[in-house]
Amino acid sequence: MILASATLVLFALAAATLLRGRRRLLALDSTCEAAAREAEAALARLHALTPPLVGLMRAFAPLERDAIDAVAMAHAASQRAPSPQARLLAETRLADAVHRLMTRAEGVGQIKSLADFNVLRQEMAHAELELADTRRKLSAATEDYNRALGRFPEHLFALRLRLAPRAFYDIGEEMAAIKSPVV
Repeated sequence: MILASATLVLFALAAATLLRGRRRLLALDSTCEAAAREAEAALARLHALTPPLVGLMRAFAPLERDAIDAVAMAHAASQRAPSPQARLLAETRLADAVHRLMTRAEGVGQIKSLADFNVLRQEMAHAELELADTRRKLSAATEDYNRALGRFPEHLFALRLRLAPRAFYDIGEEMAAIKSPVV
């Protein structure tokens, strides 16, 4: 009788541990999905600010055509990137082009004195900070999720539910690829 009770208690503890592991894994998966949606929304807000910048520069600094065209082309490339890695690389190139254009705009007195430009500059800075913050959250969520996939009992459910580790997209590696010359 005591042996049966002990066995029943052990079985109940094992079942509770398994269920807790499954719930934790599904919660982490959901957190990753939510973080990815937040990052996409922040990126969309930043993208929405690119056309007004290009328009302002075309109107007030037509001599900066090369820099303006570089932003427009980088913006288009980021919109049609075929994979997450390619998209991150295109986004990084776009950010570089936008920063170069903003630096050139600072040198044009007529643009620098426009209230619209100053508001746009502040909105872009805020959107970039928000994007960086959401990417940090996504990275942390991805790290927690990937770590959980390797632990018991989550590993059992990951196999059964066909959950795979999520990829990290390292901005530092992408920046190095941009800065190094293409041979």
